[in-house]
Amino acid sequence: MGVVRIAIIVLLIALQATVGIPPYMTGGPYLLRALSYSFFHANWFHLAVNCIAVWTVFSPKRKSCKPCRDLFLSYLVAVLVYPLSFRPVIGFSNVLYCMLGLRVPPFSSAWWKTPVAITFAIVTLVMAFVPQLSATTHIAAFLCGMLLSHLFRSIKELTSDARRYYDR
Repeated sequence: MGVVRIAIIVLLIALQATVGIPPYMTGGPYLLRALSYSFFHANWFHLAVNCIAVWTVFSPKRKSCKPCRDLFLSYLVAVLVYPLSFRPVIGFSNVLYCMLGLRVPPFSSAWWKTPVAITFAIVTLVMAFVPQLSATTHIAAFLCGMLLSHLFRSIKELTSDARRYYDR
């Protein structure tokens, strides 16, 4: 888990230092923008906030049986929620919001009392009032992550029930 988060942070910093925001992000091919927007940031502060979030979300203390699967699915969700924004979107935060959604226990009110959840709620609330940020895509990514988490747990329960049935 530590290697993954370090690799992501190094990649994001390297792209910011060498490329910045590519010209095609403001008017290039739509598919290219949707596939690449997660890797570019508006400025160094934006990148720093996302790197801190990467460090937190990819903490070794977090239990995730499949971190690479979660990262790949979160990236796909980020690509899919891209059309929900009415303005150009850049940054890794949609991927992070989806990963947070993947970590929410189903039907649990205890998760909402943790410091991560409280920070998440405050940031999302502030985001709704900042015109440059797309709260819609962030909330959609989080909800998709929650749905995927619930789907994975349901499949795991079904397969374990089936195994118990056939092992009799």
